Amino acid sequence: MLIIEDGTGKPDAESYASAEDLALYAVKFGTVIPAGVLEQEALLRRAALVMDGMSWKGRKTSSEQALSWPRRGVLLDQEIKPDNYLPARIQYGQMALAAEIHTDDVDPIEKRKGAITRERVEGAVDREYATIPNSSVRLLPAAPNRPSATQFADYLQKRGLFAVRA
Repeated sequence: MLIIEDGTGKPDAESYASAEDLALYAVKFGTVIPAGVLEQEALLRRAALVMDGMSWKGRKTSSEQALSWPRRGVLLDQEIKPDNYLPARIQYGQMALAAEIHTDDVDPIEKRKGAITRERVEGAVDREYATIPNSSVRLLPAAPNRPSATQFADYLQKRGLFAVRA
């Protein structure tokens, strides 16, 4: 059974969403997730771990809390949010991230094909695909448009593309 963060900064919280929430999300957005509750909970725990590695605005409300949210000092739309503020986008982002992790599990990026670089038709079709290196910035894990990244954008310290002067 998952321990769900409710905005109080639980020291034993494991997720922002329940397996039931994830199942409803998958139906609403047409994503594929495992059928079993235990597997869904494991995906949510994995997504929460990934989220803990992200650089969020503000700072944890308590050093004792298990997850990155709730946070204090979060400036959003020219307004400091309350310390117990737990944005719906954090929950939706976790569920999107869990679905993306599952996609990577069942369809690893190294097995995906790149763009067609050559195709010859003379009786039989001869098709060649580009090789996608693991370090490619052209293809992200899961999907080229990651719904979780969209959900998290307003709450991360840095948003979008940044130029670095060498």
